[in-house]
Amino acid sequence: MSKKLISIYLALVCAIAAYAQEPADTLRPVVEIEFRDTVSTAFLDTVTIDNSLHLNDYSMIGVNYGIGRAQTTFNPPKTQGSLTIPAYYGITFTKYGKFFGYMPYFGLQVGFFKGTDGYVFKPNDDGEYNVTVDGATKVVYDFIEVPIVAQFHIDSHNFKIIADGGMYAGYRYKIHREGNFRYPDLMDDFTDYEYKWDYGFKVAAGVGLVFSPIELHFKLNMRYGLGDIYKPDYADKEYYRFGTPFDLILTVGLHFQLSKRSGKTKSQIKEQARRIVYEEEK
Repeated sequence: MSKKLISIYLALVCAIAAYAQEPADTLRPVVEIEFRDTVSTAFLDTVTIDNSLHLNDYSMIGVNYGIGRAQTTFNPPKTQGSLTIPAYYGITFTKYGKFFGYMPYFGLQVGFFKGTDGYVFKPNDDGEYNVTVDGATKVVYDFIEVPIVAQFHIDSHNFKIIADGGMYAGYRYKIHREGNFRYPDLMDDFTDYEYKWDYGFKVAAGVGLVFSPIELHFKLNMRYGLGDIYKPDYADKEYYRFGTPFDLILTVGLHFQLSKRSGKTKSQIKEQARRIVYEEEK
């Protein structure tokens, strides 16, 4: 009886082993065939990933600081040197948008700045000045200005090229003169023939480094005044004299993005979720 049990037990073990081996031998090729059919080499070669930058209509606020050189364009011309601008600083608000709804290269920037400009004349070899303005050999103005410029920009993920162009309006609130000015009591005050208000063109070009939500902009700015610094006929009603500011300023700006530069914004994600929910309910 024990021999029969042993024989039956061995037969069952062999049958189970044979049954278990058979599916493994038959399933392996099927799995390999299905994998090759589903993700083939040709299929992988055709897969493309969109890595391009899609800009949103975003805005920024920035703080800016710069130094530069100031001159004044005189007519008749006067020999002069370059006056150092020790500090030019202010804040800006920038709003980017799409031109015609699909060209993300344009923006509008508004700012408020404080700075200095003016002029200084060169002495001759004997240390004397051949040209002055009523005896003054150096004049420095402190001013505030509000520029409004259009900004053109070309962006990559972490870099951008910038070009600005627009107008500014300014106000000279302080003056200091050096030399033998005709009116000694007005060395630090304006005469009645000098203009305090200023306006003109402002253009700039530069680059930006982008590490969202922060951008660092480096620009060369040019201020070209259209308003005179004094009344053209103050000295002679027939012989006019003109003087307008001309400044070159290097600035660095630290800008903070107020909304997402690229990708879906929170409002877009909420709108997408709302559409999905309503479509499922229908």
